[in-house]
Amino acid sequence: MSDYDGLTPGQVLADASVAEFISQLGLGIAQAQRALDANSVDQIAEFITPREGLGGRTLLDLGLSPAFYHYQHADISCSLQLSLRVQKDLSLGLNLSGSVNDTTTSDENRAENSSSTESGSETRTETRSANVEITAASVGALTVGGQNFSLTGQDPLERMRNLQTALLANDGAGIGRALVSATPQTFAITTDADPASVQIGPNTIAFLTGGFDSAIIQVDANAATDYRISASASKTAATTAQPTIDTYVGHVVEQIEAAGYDAIAAAPGEPINSTFFDTGRHHITEALQPPNTRNRNIDARLLQLAQMIRARDLRVEIEGFADRQPFRGATAGGSAESNRRLGDLRAHAVRDRLVANGAPANNMAIRPSRGHEAAPATPVDNPDFRRASVFVVGRTQHWIRVDARSGGTGIDGVTPDLRTGPAAGNGFIFLFNPRPLNLAGKKVTIDGTDFPLSGTAVTPHAAGTPEAHARNLANSINANTGVTFTGSAEANVTTVMRKTQPFTLELITAEQRQISLSGTSGITVTRQFTRTESRSLTRQNTGNRAIAFGASLDVRYSRQFEMNVTGNSSITARLVSIPAPPEFLETIRAFLAPRDQP
Repeated sequence: MSDYDGLTPGQVLADASVAEFISQLGLGIAQAQRALDANSVDQIAEFITPREGLGGRTLLDLGLSPAFYHYQHADISCSLQLSLRVQKDLSLGLNLSGSVNDTTTSDENRAENSSSTESGSETRTETRSANVEITAASVGALTVGGQNFSLTGQDPLERMRNLQTALLANDGAGIGRALVSATPQTFAITTDADPASVQIGPNTIAFLTGGFDSAIIQVDANAATDYRISASASKTAATTAQPTIDTYVGHVVEQIEAAGYDAIAAAPGEPINSTFFDTGRHHITEALQPPNTRNRNIDARLLQLAQMIRARDLRVEIEGFADRQPFRGATAGGSAESNRRLGDLRAHAVRDRLVANGAPANNMAIRPSRGHEAAPATPVDNPDFRRASVFVVGRTQHWIRVDARSGGTGIDGVTPDLRTGPAAGNGFIFLFNPRPLNLAGKKVTIDGTDFPLSGTAVTPHAAGTPEAHARNLANSINANTGVTFTGSAEANVTTVMRKTQPFTLELITAEQRQISLSGTSGITVTRQFTRTESRSLTRQNTGNRAIAFGASLDVRYSRQFEMNVTGNSSITARLVSIPAPPEFLETIRAFLAPRDQP
């Protein structure tokens, strides 16, 4: 129903739909006329059907036809009476009362003790991290969750590695990952040794010899080629063309191995070197957790790779990876951010070793690590993705690395020899020959202090090896208490650092318990896992006070509508019968005429 409040009588009448009522009556007559016409047409079948009693003739043959009916006129009358009443009522009532009675005596004691608690999580995951700075010369101790971890080892890098191992092996410490990084410092370093034997860097001294004979063969044509590996031993790998370049490369590898050498191929886009790491670690070592032997001769291979990058002016990119193993307390393989950080540290470890061995720093770039994103979901313990890989930018040829076997025949007099050009074709593009390291009477000078070079045997390194020279130099530096720097030895490289130079140790945990950190003698905690600060306030009031207040409001509003509609209507109609139109009958006869033809 419409809201009739305020409507005029004409508007009320229009809302009653009188016109629609009359319209419906007229439409009813028209529909009746249509039904009568349809009924007459439907009777035609009866009038054109042959009948046996009529000698096969039809009613139409006898002059009969269906009747049609027509409304000659129709009168419609309608009367309506409408009655409308609208009634409104509004009433308002208000009652307000109140009283106050105050006989207060007040005694207030106030005490405050503030604290707040914050748990740090830079990666916004289930893990938390803390940072510790440890100076290079420190031999103090780090306390983690009430447990002491002393720095032990003969040089800074060894002490940091041992601390990592101790923290990760101790369940009570709750440390899931320990990442170490440092910003290198520059020294004035010179040597009177042959640069081909001793490579000087801003803070490193590398001894460049030793290891197996190695070579790189380039393959960019599927063509029969004889690869002479050793002229002195008459070692040749004879090859023939194959259905595809890929099968040809595999054929070359087979022939090289049949000649008594080790060979491994790298297709375009594949890394030319991969260095593998232990779980959660980012320092290079050949002694990986058993049974992983992927880093066999890794120190010699990185030395050879650095020399090839330098000799051929290669541009390389290095990317570090991680697998999906969960560390202590975590439900998944570490946080994504933690694994990307680990991958980047692995890539930097390989880059630093290549630079120390003579590779131009400007020729190398670090690809941002994807962490464990490249690793498959299973297995989560996947040593294939605990690695950092080196890719040659723009390489379109297949490369095959050839290594002389221990105690086997060396590599010499190679052909085809492409070491000095041309750039295309099948042949040897790099050859690394070991040379005896003779540094007797040679020295290294660091910030004005001379340190004689020595190849004396030192456990576990044999006399005259690059590793022995690197360890002896580090020991000599650390034995000199008059200098402000210290030294560390890894493989064939001695690294120099200031005694006050800090290492940053990032500790990551997935445990939610509070783990406190403290350190002594050159160990400074720069960020705790948790930082606590609490605050509380106690206030006491005594007294006697009474207040009473009351109020009531009553509002009533009502509207009533009443409408009555009465009336009557009538229809008067006259219906007459008319014969069927002659044209209609003639059309029917013409339609039936062929039936009468003999």
